[in-house]
Amino acid sequence: YLGAALSLLPEDHWRSHYDLSLRLSFLMAGAAKSCCQYVEAEQILRRISERCRCFEDKLPSYYLLSQIFQTQGRVVDAFDTCSFVLLQLGETIPDLVALDAVKTMAKDTLTMYQEVDDDDWLERKMEDETFHTKLQFYTSITFSSFFCKSYSLRVYFTCKAVQLSLQKGICEHTPLSLLQFTGAVANTDNAVLCY
Repeated sequence: YLGAALSLLPEDHWRSHYDLSLRLSFLMAGAAKSCCQYVEAEQILRRISERCRCFEDKLPSYYLLSQIFQTQGRVVDAFDTCSFVLLQLGETIPDLVALDAVKTMAKDTLTMYQEVDDDDWLERKMEDETFHTKLQFYTSITFSSFFCKSYSLRVYFTCKAVQLSLQKGICEHTPLSLLQFTGAVANTDNAVLCY
């Protein structure tokens, strides 16, 4: 149905009906992913990226692409996609993080969490779409780094995600970031502090 709808648009639909073309194409990619047609979904997402007018319009496609890569076991590709996006959003993606540095970062994150007023924090929604997107990609890169990067790098990413939520408010990706953080911290000397 989505392909039929797209075929009814004029040939220059990306110019004349940009928003509709973007939405229909993205829905087609999502439907292809749901039907395990990963190659087709990837091709649609790459076409979207070529035709998008701005980086922000590409973000949902990059996220879906990272999810497709993870589903296929292409975790390095998923990591690279998330890394690229986070770098474009002004974040730092280190090649290595020392274990001592990451232990300090985990302790600092736990301290931040303990200092937050639960009622106030739970009421504070993440308003800025940029931070929302960063958190979404941090949870995704944390997952892929579990399979293809060092333990300290995984802890680094999950700490960044939780700190972002603690500073900017909550969104639908906050629970996953907290679960990832708990899993990472449970593997360190800080496990008791988690509970």
